[in-house]
Amino acid sequence: MLLSIFLGISTFVVFILLDIPYARLMAAVAGAFDLIPGIGATIGISLICLIILFQGILLSLKVLGGYIVLQQVEEKLLMPPILQGSININPVIMFIALLVGPRVAGLVRVFLSSPIAGVIISLLDIDEMRGEKTEQPSG
Repeated sequence: MLLSIFLGISTFVVFILLDIPYARLMAAVAGAFDLIPGIGATIGISLICLIILFQGILLSLKVLGGYIVLQQVEEKLLMPPILQGSININPVIMFIALLVGPRVAGLVRVFLSSPIAGVIISLLDIDEMRGEKTEQPSG
C-alpha cells in the first residue's frame, strides 16, 4: 500500500509538471493499478499512455519515460526494504512466490502469494528463507 501511495503521489507530481489534464485522476489510476503485484503498474501506465496519446505522441512518450523512472525508483530503492520489513521474506523467495502463485490458483493468488509464503516460512520456521540476516553458527 505504501508503494502504491508513493507511486500515485509521485506520478501526480510528474503529471502536473507535464501539464496533463485530469492529473489527479490519472495518478489515482496509476496508484490503484500498482496495487496489483507484478503487472499492475504496467497495465496502469499502458492505459494512461493510451488515453494521453490523443493529446500527442510526444506527450505520451514523456509520460511513459517519467513513469518508467518512477517505477525503477520504487522497485530498486523503496520496494526491497519495505517488503522485507513487512513480510520478512527473502526477495528471491518472494519473486518465486509471485511466479508460482498465479500458476497454482489463478489471478486471485497473485494478491495472496506473498502473504501465504510469509505464513508458510513462519510456520515451518525456515530461517534461510527469511529476509533478515541470521547468525551463522561459529565453529
